[in-house]
Amino acid sequence: MNVRCGTDIVDISRFVKIIEDDNTSFINKCFTEGEISYCNASKDTKKKAERFAARFAAKEAVGKALGTGLMSEGVGMHDIEVIKDEKGAPAVKLTGGALTHAGDIGMSSVSVSLSHDGGMAIAYCVMLSEK
Repeated sequence: MNVRCGTDIVDISRFVKIIEDDNTSFINKCFTEGEISYCNASKDTKKKAERFAARFAAKEAVGKALGTGLMSEGVGMHDIEVIKDEKGAPAVKLTGGALTHAGDIGMSSVSVSLSHDGGMAIAYCVMLSEK
């Protein structure tokens, strides 16, 4: 069994600007409908930006743990979705190229942790795999 990990950090102010500029094309390109719905559930721009930034960081972290990164080897932004588990903790749902690659490496589990403070959002991914 191998432990694979990835991490990423994102400046939340980037997402404040995206929200204030109403850049829906960027949001739609990077996030699933479920992620957009969750992030936009808050009326507060800062809170929305924190949620989007943390999820963007999570996608990057998962891509790194997969060994593909994002937007390469068939792994797209929508192939990695941050959801909530039955207890409300962040979890990851893989589809498309990300799911295919996870199968290729014999992934047996994936976990993510998200946090934000001081204007930055961070995500960490741990993945167990056979390869």
